[in-house]
Amino acid sequence: MDATQRYVIETYMNALYDGKPEGELLDSIRSFEERLIEYGETHPRAADIMGESGMRDEYNQLYMAVINRNYGYSTSSGDDKPEAFDYSKAQRVPTVHEFLDTYRVVYENAVKPNKRELTDKAYQKLFDVENRTDDIIEAQLIIEREQLILNTVTADYKDIAEDFLEAADPNYEVTSAGVKATIGTYATATSLEEITYMGELAKATCDDIAVQTQLKVEMMTNLMSLIFAWERAKRKIREGDSKLESYVKAMVLTRRQLRQYYRFMAEDMGITFDVIETSPFYRISLLNPQGLDELWRIKKVMHPDNIKAIRYVLFEEVLTDKSMEEILLTPQPYPYYEMVDTRRCPDMDDEFNAIAEELNKDIRYFQRNRTPDGRPGKSELIKNTSKLKRTFADSAGRAPAAPGMPGSTGMMKNLSSAGSGLKSMVSGMDKGMKREIGKETAKSVAAEAAKEVGKGLLRSLFRR
Repeated sequence: MDATQRYVIETYMNALYDGKPEGELLDSIRSFEERLIEYGETHPRAADIMGESGMRDEYNQLYMAVINRNYGYSTSSGDDKPEAFDYSKAQRVPTVHEFLDTYRVVYENAVKPNKRELTDKAYQKLFDVENRTDDIIEAQLIIEREQLILNTVTADYKDIAEDFLEAADPNYEVTSAGVKATIGTYATATSLEEITYMGELAKATCDDIAVQTQLKVEMMTNLMSLIFAWERAKRKIREGDSKLESYVKAMVLTRRQLRQYYRFMAEDMGITFDVIETSPFYRISLLNPQGLDELWRIKKVMHPDNIKAIRYVLFEEVLTDKSMEEILLTPQPYPYYEMVDTRRCPDMDDEFNAIAEELNKDIRYFQRNRTPDGRPGKSELIKNTSKLKRTFADSAGRAPAAPGMPGSTGMMKNLSSAGSGLKSMVSGMDKGMKREIGKETAKSVAAEAAKEVGKGLLRSLFRR
């Protein structure tokens, strides 16, 4: 067996093993692999090893069983080696109906119970071949020419992907880029090999988007926390807090940091406030979003008027030459609303969740994935989403679209990383105040700021 054949066999088999088969299905796959390797070793010049070995149909059946997690599926050939054809014992040629019965078994046992419209239509189109011809050779030519078997393999992926896109927030590209790539690949692919190849390209794209999104999330989080610190210190001063001097000094330092940070965002990163206002992703990220469903289609955010308040703070207070006295004595036209602390009003969380469930009730993705008591089921959502080709699902799962995006282990690690940026920033403020304000004052202000931030920002970043 040459290197090319070995690579082709590995590509085919990886597509099966990536689905993590179990039980009889796994045994059948291993038996199939042994027979395929044996054929390659005895036919080293076979250009189309799957076609020339006559094992393509068996492979397609195994592939569909893997997709639908039909772990009890077993090939009829078992571990027996294919025998040489004996013309003296030749049987009659099967009818088109009998030929298609092989696929009907897969359809009835592994596909039909899932009730997926696209997959069902793909199989019905395959079965309709017997209404178009009685000739078995012509039937096979039709199936090959119109890629009817390939369509049955990819249809289920398309259906899952479309369900996901309908339920996900399109503003968060990182959650949908990989899924969109799968739909594009499956719509144009002409072979399983092409799907595998295009899947690797899509995975690289998703990895790039994940890195970019990680940076954007952390930048918005840092900007949001600096604005929060400014607004809180200003409010405490106007309320006549007993730590008045500490908050005045905190405003001075926060103003300096905000100027430096916004200059970095606008000049070095190209993220001006105009860009933020015209981008739904940035606007939502500035409002401390918290997901109310598994895919974050519905989110709880701070009051949207905070965007106006942030613009005013930046351009009428922080970036101007106004004195602190003038800023404090000038009425602010747009109030800055803090996040509602649901620890004090626990019933509000139930109200928010009820609203989200009502808004999602007609979405197919959430309809299909519910626990026995009718509530959205996280494990079922994650299990169904993982039916997508692993190269896509892994990329989407490792990348955060915003603090707390759909929960997978990899994503929560990234969210923790984003949250660490906020903690580092707070720590940096503490160190800066120690140098410029004095150890005792800095300790007091930093403790108060951390306490307030902890009520809303950090809790939302790390909540599961």
